[in-house]
Amino acid sequence: MSKRDAILERIAGFILSEGLEAASLRAMAKAADQSDRMLLYYFKDKDQIISETLGLLARQLTAALEAQRTEKKLRKDALHAQLDAVVLSDEIWPFLRLWLDLAARAARQEPAFVQVGQALGRGFHQWIDSQLATSDPDLRRKEATEIMIGLEGVIVLKSVGMQDLVRELI
Repeated sequence: MSKRDAILERIAGFILSEGLEAASLRAMAKAADQSDRMLLYYFKDKDQIISETLGLLARQLTAALEAQRTEKKLRKDALHAQLDAVVLSDEIWPFLRLWLDLAARAARQEPAFVQVGQALGRGFHQWIDSQLATSDPDLRRKEATEIMIGLEGVIVLKSVGMQDLVRELI
């Protein structure tokens, strides 16, 4: 692993546990055991650090989702139910809490977060699409969108302590 990759790993762990609000340049440097200047040697600016860190976290989340899969392709209802349960898991929750933080910043039109949020959201949509057994590509895309919309509802309900409502359905 390169020095730069090791720095990103440390920053990813920090952001996952502390959130984007805590991600000042100084705090990220401290988490990575680096100086502010050294971070800026490896990265153009804070936006690049955040963007690349969120990309790494998205890959980690995808790997965690893949590890929980039991079959290659599933019908819409089966995949949705499986992902509902995964979204409620303690292992995945830190990633989704971060997603809510990122979405809130994008909603405030913070440019870096709009762009990163769209990229991550589209990547997750494509991943869901690739997991569906539906052969018609237009229908599969629609089903992936429906699942994603449902999952976002589950994430919001869990964030306000209402996961019991979701558990009643799965």
